Amino acid sequence: LPNTELADSCEALLENGGPPAASLTLALDEARVFSVNMVRPAESAPGLGAVLVFHDVSEIKRLEAVRRDFAANVSHELRTPLTAIKGYAETLITGDPPPDLVRRFLEVILRNADHMAKMVEDLLSLSRIEAGKDTGVLEPMQARDALCRAWDAVELLARGKGVDLDNGLPEDLPAVLGDPSHVTRVFRNLLENAVKFGPENRPVTVRACERGEFLEFEVRDEGPGIPKKDQPRIFERFYSVQKHRRNEFGSTGLGLAICRHTLKNLGGEIRVESPPPDASGGTSFLFTLRRA
Repeated sequence: LPNTELADSCEALLENGGPPAASLTLALDEARVFSVNMVRPAESAPGLGAVLVFHDVSEIKRLEAVRRDFAANVSHELRTPLTAIKGYAETLITGDPPPDLVRRFLEVILRNADHMAKMVEDLLSLSRIEAGKDTGVLEPMQARDALCRAWDAVELLARGKGVDLDNGLPEDLPAVLGDPSHVTRVFRNLLENAVKFGPENRPVTVRACERGEFLEFEVRDEGPGIPKKDQPRIFERFYSVQKHRRNEFGSTGLGLAICRHTLKNLGGEIRVESPPPDASGGTSFLFTLRRA
């Protein structure tokens, strides 16, 4: 292996008076990490070197990094609304603002408290899904019904931006195997993102097509799109392309992670195309469900 640190450690081990054993962590690239243990034989002989044992600890290191990032991200995401709540509450206690300003301050406190409550709810949901405690019950169901329920939940938000739903799911669409509440949650998260990050007065389009034993659903917006460098990470917890606008949209940064794990439990998968192959802009999220 062309690694200077490894070569230096081997040379030190084989020198007279050198240590009988040594160890180091060797990172070949961002994805491959090895723990290397080196031992010098108790008796030296011509041509006799050292024993090196390589342990692939890439997955362990990845999980450690995920755990560190998760703790840091939770702390950061909770700090922002907590700071706002604390600041406005202190002003109300120590000052004597006029009634109209009091109401405005209380509205800010309520909005940030609601954001924190949604974040905690999403974290608990994601934790249950990842632990296999909220897998749902697979049964034949109509995806069109789940889409309509999801749109009802985001319609008020969409109306405020002049966004309509272009529902391309036919009434005779074959049934799929899924949990109605879980499929509704997937549609809702994707529709919310499309409305929040898409332009005003432009529709959100939903289509479906058959892919062998699966149906593939597409939720498309006409927004600014997602840079190629960000696309491999957008299904990670708290990852956001527009972090500076997350609070503006009231996003917790967990919706796509919930979609991915929910669909995995349902036997499907999700991917992103930005821009879609037949367009110069916008974003399409495509997910699959097995046909009933």
